[in-house]
Amino acid sequence: MPTLRCCFVIYTDGGVPTDAFAPPNSGTRVTLQELSELVIPARTDELFGPHVQAFSRFTPRRGFLLALSRVVRGGAGSFFHDARRVFLEASSGLRGFGFDVLRLWPFPLESASEALPDEPLAEDLFSVGFTEMGEHGFRAETVGLSKLDQREVSFEFRGRELLEDAALMCGHLADWAMEQGHRVQHGQSMAYGFDLLTFFAAEGDAGGPFRGWHPPMIQKLLPPEVFPGVGVLEVQTVEEARGERQPLTVPLIRALEQRLILEEYDLTGDAPFHSATAKVRGFVHALRALTAVREEPVASKDSGWRLTSRTTHDGPPEGVMSLAEIANRVPEIIRYLALPPGVRLEWDTEGRLTVDASKAHAALDEDEADDDLD
Repeated sequence: MPTLRCCFVIYTDGGVPTDAFAPPNSGTRVTLQELSELVIPARTDELFGPHVQAFSRFTPRRGFLLALSRVVRGGAGSFFHDARRVFLEASSGLRGFGFDVLRLWPFPLESASEALPDEPLAEDLFSVGFTEMGEHGFRAETVGLSKLDQREVSFEFRGRELLEDAALMCGHLADWAMEQGHRVQHGQSMAYGFDLLTFFAAEGDAGGPFRGWHPPMIQKLLPPEVFPGVGVLEVQTVEEARGERQPLTVPLIRALEQRLILEEYDLTGDAPFHSATAKVRGFVHALRALTAVREEPVASKDSGWRLTSRTTHDGPPEGVMSLAEIANRVPEIIRYLALPPGVRLEWDTEGRLTVDASKAHAALDEDEADDDLD
C-alpha cells in the first residue's frame, strides 16, 4: 500500500514551533524535532516558487523538521488537509520560512495559510524543473510526486517552444500517477493523446536503491527512516518498428499543434489514441477533397471520426481504419484529431480548409449552462 508523506522544515529567527497541535486522523504518524545541524540550501540547490529570492536572503537561527506519513488504501483522503492544519498550528506566531522539502518550495511563515492550499490539487503537490542541455535540448523533471509514494519522472525534448506543453505533460503524468493504486513500475506504459509513453526506472530492472536519485537537498534534510526514496522514471516513446527509445519531442509537438488548433476555434478536446478507429469512405491520401466529421463514439475503440474522400472512383465505398493507418498516409491530419464531436472539416481540391464548429460550440454552451445550474 502507498505511504503518503509530507515533510516540512520550519526555519525560524530563534522561535520554537509548538507540539501542542490537535492530533491528525488516526493512522497518521507525526514527528517534530530540531535539526541537529542547521542545513540551509546553497546557491547550487534548485528551489521553486515565488519566494525563493526572499528565502535566500533570510538567515535562520534554528530549523525544525516536521514530518507526517500515512499508509493508505486508495486515495489520499484527508491526509494533505491534516498536514496543512498541523503545520499551521505548529508554526503559528513564528517568524521565518517554511520549506516543503519534497517539493523544494519555500514560503514565508506569515503567509503560510495562503501558500498551503486547503484542498491541494495535483499541481499543488509537486514542482517542475527544466534543465537546458545545449545541443541535446531540455530535460524536464518533477519534484514532489514522492509525496504520493510515486517515483519522480523526467524526460527530454528539443525546442524551447515546447516548454509550456512539457509543463502540461508533467501535470498530466502527475494526474495519471495519482490515479494508480500502486507505484508506477519500470516498463509500464500510458496513452498520451495519439502517443504511447513508457516509463523506464533509472536503476533498470534491479529496483533500488532509491535515495541517490533525489536532489541533494532532500537527502540532506530527510533521514532514510523519514524518506527512504522512491527513485526516478525516465519517460520515453518506443518506436514500434525498431524498438528504439525516443525522447518526447514528437509527442510534445503533436500536443502543441493540437492545442493551438483548439485555441484557434475556442474549443476543448482530447486527442484519441493511435489505435482508435475511424470510419472511412474512399481512399484518404491527402488533405484535399476530404470531409472529416467527428461524432460521439459508438464503441470503446471508436474515435468518432468519419472521413469521406470526395475524389471520384477513389477506393472502397466504406470501411474502418485505425488512426495510425490514416496518419501514416496523411501525417498532417494528427493536429486536428483533438477537435471535439460536432466539428466538421472540409478541404477543397486545392487543400483549403473550412471549419464548421457551430455544433461543438452549442454543446459546449449547453455543458456550461448545466454546470451553472449545478
